[in-house]
Amino acid sequence: MFGIGTGEILVILLIALLVLGPKELPKVARTIGKTMRELQRAKDEIRQSIDTEFDEYGEDSKPMEQKVEENVEENKDVKQQDDPI
Repeated sequence: MFGIGTGEILVILLIALLVLGPKELPKVARTIGKTMRELQRAKDEIRQSIDTEFDEYGEDSKPMEQKVEENVEENKDVKQQDDPI
């Protein structure tokens, strides 16, 4: 998960149980779960918007790529015409 093994997780849970008590631990766990879920949703939304922007940019750049390729071909033709060799 975060480079934490099962033993470490059990120790953390045991310490949390001792510090928070059996009444507060489920509330804290629920809050942590909700926060993690919200962070996951936010990450997914950001990733989706970035992917959408890249897709739109990719669509816009295709005609530009074609123009660049045409210019390169034209320049090759001009260079070949100028070279008497």
